[in-house]
Amino acid sequence: MLSIQRSLFFRWTLVVVWHFVLLMTETSGLKPEDKHLNPSTVPHDARLAEGNSLCSGRLEMKHQGEWRALNTKEREAAVKFMYARVACRQMGCGSVVSIAHRPNSSGPKPAWEVNFTCRGTEQTLKECSSATTKRRVQRKDFSGYSLEVICSESVRLAKLHSIHRCSGKVEVKSGQSWVPVCDSFFSPQTAIVTCRDLQCGFPLTYHRLDNSGHFQNAELAWNPVFMCEGKEEHLMDCPSTNINTTEQLRQCGNTHLTCTERPPQPYITVHVQEEEVVLDDFPQVPESHRFAISCSLSSPYNILSIRLTHLTKPLTEQIQSAVDGRAIFMFPAAEDAHKGIYQCDYNYDFSSDIFSRPKIFTLTIKENNYARLVNWNSSCAGRLEVEHQKEWRPVSHQHSWGLKEAAVLCRQLKCGSAVSTRKEDKSTELTWRFYSDCNGSEHALMDCGAVKQWLSSSTVEVVCSGTLLRPEITVFSSSVLYDDQQQGVQLFKGHSFIVNCSVEPQYPGGHFSLIFTGLNQTHSRTHPAVNHSAFFTYAAADQAHQGNYSCVYHNFVFNGNFSSESQSLSLRVDVEFLNVMLDDGVLREDDSETCAGKLLVRPKEAWRLLSAESTVWDLKHASIVCRQLGCGSAISTSEIDLPVKETVARFFSDCDGSESALLDCGAVKEWFSSSAVEVVCTGETLTSPRS
Repeated sequence: MLSIQRSLFFRWTLVVVWHFVLLMTETSGLKPEDKHLNPSTVPHDARLAEGNSLCSGRLEMKHQGEWRALNTKEREAAVKFMYARVACRQMGCGSVVSIAHRPNSSGPKPAWEVNFTCRGTEQTLKECSSATTKRRVQRKDFSGYSLEVICSESVRLAKLHSIHRCSGKVEVKSGQSWVPVCDSFFSPQTAIVTCRDLQCGFPLTYHRLDNSGHFQNAELAWNPVFMCEGKEEHLMDCPSTNINTTEQLRQCGNTHLTCTERPPQPYITVHVQEEEVVLDDFPQVPESHRFAISCSLSSPYNILSIRLTHLTKPLTEQIQSAVDGRAIFMFPAAEDAHKGIYQCDYNYDFSSDIFSRPKIFTLTIKENNYARLVNWNSSCAGRLEVEHQKEWRPVSHQHSWGLKEAAVLCRQLKCGSAVSTRKEDKSTELTWRFYSDCNGSEHALMDCGAVKQWLSSSTVEVVCSGTLLRPEITVFSSSVLYDDQQQGVQLFKGHSFIVNCSVEPQYPGGHFSLIFTGLNQTHSRTHPAVNHSAFFTYAAADQAHQGNYSCVYHNFVFNGNFSSESQSLSLRVDVEFLNVMLDDGVLREDDSETCAGKLLVRPKEAWRLLSAESTVWDLKHASIVCRQLGCGSAISTSEIDLPVKETVARFFSDCDGSESALLDCGAVKEWFSSSAVEVVCTGETLTSPRS
């Protein structure tokens, strides 16, 4: 009987073991989404409702037997993130993929007003506590918003100690457990897919956790090696194998992965030929020198292209294919157009539509002042000296120096073209010996050459065409109006004007030519330079004087004829504006002007009658008025009485009668009077009596 009982017990034991094996086999064969349906794994006091799986949906809690969403609208983002992190762990899911505070489509819904916070390390929301009260759930409430949470189902970044969800130890789900991923077999492609799976962007770094040690025996159950290509959407889409040998396991440590929304900034280097490489955020490039900007990044991933953008208007963009993670952008002679704000970024071949975080820097152009011509009266002629290694020395005259090198120097000094260069013999001294690769078209001497220390008794002298200083041009007139924007002047018809050409004292003597270019005509006038100046007088401005004027200064220096031209000045004559008029009191439909009547002047804005209370007014002055109005000569001028005393213009004269405009030789001041001046010209006689 005892043997029979033992036999039955043995048989039932085998049956139980067999069913347990079958159950474990079926469970291990479940897909991740099927495992979440196992009722034994579903929490009883928290859930993610109405989502695609147990790992996504609206965060709800069960309290007093009733399921309600959490009212978290007023809570900080960090608090909501900790709710989501603990909820994902409680559901048996992976890392938090996204959190959204969404409005309920059907309006306010029942909710719990909660008063607790989570550290993020709790296993369930029930373990989260309040620092101010024991009541975790304050009261029933209604809310128009819900906290929507999506967790990863098969991968997570664990043991985080901050709110950054995209950094931590990589773990994958095996059955109902989470196991670490071996760092020794974690590839760059696997890092790409892991960050993509968690919607964390791009891998920034991955490495073995410090002091993490090797895997413990409890973690040896299933340690997958993923063989990703980098194009997969989810980590579980990658082929995988298990680590089987003890030797391989001994090589393993925990993998710490940090993802970033966009790839990191590249490194910027600015290169100039004769200077050290510039690495700071405010690089300076010498004016007129060629330079290069290189953008680079050391990365385990293939950089597809690198983009350099000049953000100063007008915006310009250059894109190059990356070679070994680097692109070099070449620039011609540096000028003001090159200064401003630049940014460099890049994209990877596996995500070409997303560019990295840009590296932004400001480029400035510094004055190019390492070369000079000395010992003569001009900065554009003399002995050549160069500053190198913070020391000024003359340049020795050797085989490579010639007129094309002198042409580059004159261009750099803004002295025009090279006229001559020669050797000057002196006592032996320390110099800079120049080594040339110039073709004569460059804009800076050290952009096409190099110098080394040398002992020499001969140095270089250069004479440039810009040896003479640039002259100035100025217009003087009683009616002149300056237009700074158009670099011009406006005159009134009939007024005399003077054009003055002048130059800063440099050399004695010389002469000035005033060049006029008008409509279909060009002519010049020449005066000797007296005290470095010359004056060109015009009696009366008219339309024939409209055009462009410039001064050219000529002088014989350094055994050669040199000239220098001023900036061009535009002159316009206003033939319609008049500052005198005659008023006979008759309104005319054709707006024609009368040649007889009371005389009015307009020195500024307002018209004023000219007062007859004057000791200087006579027929000579009336003739100037008639001439200015185009009314012939003066017949008469007389005094008329005004009904009341009013504001008038009192006249002061320096006229000889030959002038073409009254206020060109006279001046007025406002005063009070009861009399005014009347003028009658030959162009028209009075037809009505005067008051």
